[in-house]
Amino acid sequence: MNILLFDLENGSKTLGSKEAISKKFNLPVLSPSTFQQFQKTVGQLYAVEKKEVKVKVGSLDVTEERFETVIRDPKLSIDAVVIDTVSELSKKFQRSLLDAHGVMQLQSWGKLKNKLDAMLEFVTRLPGIVICNCHAKIQTMDSGENKVLPYIDGSTKEDISKWFDFVFYTKTVNYPDGTNKYVWQTTHTSMYDHAKDRTQLLDAEIEQNYQTVINAAKEKGYDGVKILVIGSPGTGKTYSLNSLNGFVTPKKTKQTTKKEPVKATTANGTTAVTQ
Repeated sequence: MNILLFDLENGSKTLGSKEAISKKFNLPVLSPSTFQQFQKTVGQLYAVEKKEVKVKVGSLDVTEERFETVIRDPKLSIDAVVIDTVSELSKKFQRSLLDAHGVMQLQSWGKLKNKLDAMLEFVTRLPGIVICNCHAKIQTMDSGENKVLPYIDGSTKEDISKWFDFVFYTKTVNYPDGTNKYVWQTTHTSMYDHAKDRTQLLDAEIEQNYQTVINAAKEKGYDGVKILVIGSPGTGKTYSLNSLNGFVTPKKTKQTTKKEPVKATTANGTTAVTQ
């Protein structure tokens, strides 16, 4: 599998040097320093083609105009695109909207929403696998309950999940012997509001392994997989990319007893385990 990684905040060091990642992913790591550079790079790699498709509706032939995103170079193969992270990409564009006093004017917030939505729509139409990592933040509701939200300023964070087939929240299960493992929360709860699995084939909590997700999408006949992963730093967002290309993420769990662990999720996504 050829994996194109956009490293926007040097998080790829979790996977090794850029040279090592290039050998593992079969493509170089790209690190655009501005939102505009990111747009330009993607535009150099992909083109949008308009096609007319005839659809049979009863006895009628209905002609639709459809847009398909394709790789400009037919000899180039890109099986997966990873953006690490959407949070930083959003901030890069947001910085370009600041006035001379470092403040965003009211009209700029609407521009931020429109630009991010257009970017997400384009990115999630790329062929193959698309993975967007996103930082998380805790918001306390009026009821006193905590909700984990994507760390993106503006209103895009409210409906970002609509662009994706899967939305996962990263969690860390900590064991009494000091070991841990990374898992994904895949189903909606009041705390993990955006979580979803369109295939409805995944367990509510799964170990962080992209092969499990890709296989579920294949079983449902998807022609591509669009995944959003939300989580705090150090909870496996980048580390789990090891599983994309057949490099299975090493298990970090080493239980010293056969008893089923009891888990209690804290507000920051960490799950404490007792026996």
